[in-house]
Amino acid sequence: MKLIIAFALLLLSTSAVLGQLAKTNITKDSFALAPKAIIDTSQSGDKLFADAFVETLFYSAGDTADTLYIWLINWDFESNATKSIIKRAIDASTLEKKGDDATLDLQLKSKLGLIGHSGIGYIGFVLIRDDGKDTADQLYFTILPNSATSDTKPVEVKLTDNSDKGTGFFVNQVWFQDGYFYVMYTEIELETGFEEALNLQAIKAEDGSLLFKETVKVASLNSPLGFAMPVAGADSPKDAKLIYIAYKVNDTDKLTVMQTTVDISNGKVDEPTKLVADEETVRYFPHDVITADTVFGIVVARQELKGEDDILQSLNVYYNGTTSKPQLLKIKHPEDYKNPSILSFNYNNGFIVLATYSTPDNALVEMKGFNSDGSEQFAEKRLLYTQTVVKYFKDASGGVWLGYNDFDVETGKILKSYLGKVIALKDNK
Repeated sequence: MKLIIAFALLLLSTSAVLGQLAKTNITKDSFALAPKAIIDTSQSGDKLFADAFVETLFYSAGDTADTLYIWLINWDFESNATKSIIKRAIDASTLEKKGDDATLDLQLKSKLGLIGHSGIGYIGFVLIRDDGKDTADQLYFTILPNSATSDTKPVEVKLTDNSDKGTGFFVNQVWFQDGYFYVMYTEIELETGFEEALNLQAIKAEDGSLLFKETVKVASLNSPLGFAMPVAGADSPKDAKLIYIAYKVNDTDKLTVMQTTVDISNGKVDEPTKLVADEETVRYFPHDVITADTVFGIVVARQELKGEDDILQSLNVYYNGTTSKPQLLKIKHPEDYKNPSILSFNYNNGFIVLATYSTPDNALVEMKGFNSDGSEQFAEKRLLYTQTVVKYFKDASGGVWLGYNDFDVETGKILKSYLGKVIALKDNK
């Protein structure tokens, strides 16, 4: 299951609101614990976060559900490396600071910046860099425990052995599952920008060992960058057996969404099967994977051209490994908003969907509950309207948390950071 959105769901265009503060309006009674300010950069006690940008702040879960963590990446754009990483512990009941902030003097180098990924008790980073002058790019994964201090040496694992300077990498998805960070990435032919192969590997958070002896090649590709749009997820949030993956291919002049699985025990890739092919006025795209205790499914977006400016949008789900007769995921499409980005979590013997509907200027985050057969458990309700990045993660007991920031739109710097609990443990079963 994806624990944090790529773990940011949305980084909005700010051209329409320069000189203003980003706005967020919450619906308090939709939360298990309403969001509360956990950082206020106007206060002297939060001075380490005073120059934080929206993109560089993220959250993680402790080994137990009573502690959460806030992390800040201080990035040096000239050297393409971290100057330091700031860590703060938070009491999950009161959302008050626990102990002193820690400054980790770590220099992690990556050509494309750094995004933090949350695990239970750990955080991870994907890094892309070469091994020296005139050498090819390589993919690395670095892990830090939540207990890290300035003396902690991170665990770093090299995921590729690339000798071709014409080959690059695009990271499609990172998620935490059963003690491992899973990384799905695409090999790119840099001169043409074409996708060549889709790969999967998993790294054990505890010691950096690899789950698969050799990186799993999920599929060969031959398409422009961004065409395959792969999505992946496990068949269960705990003790998973299979990773389900959907991607799009150009198959004999048919643009087709394919589905396959990777056996976690041995890395074997199943023979891919066709889910659905584009039609003259209908297009399909891999969208997401639903993962819960009692159900899982591949989500495919459907877009039908009804007129010059009229596109009918919907989301279809292929439940429990099926490859035909998908069910409509019945969620509303507010006017002027496109198909939402979605996350799914366990909820009351079914699952819950968090849907983010976006425009260039703002987003709506709504929540709806479903039974394991796809029928409605509770109606859609609004969590928040926002003009900022929204991030989600699970705590050690399965509770789901949401974080967002007030920031100065002109500078991109955070003014206040908030955390709230979306789903309590009692419902996440």
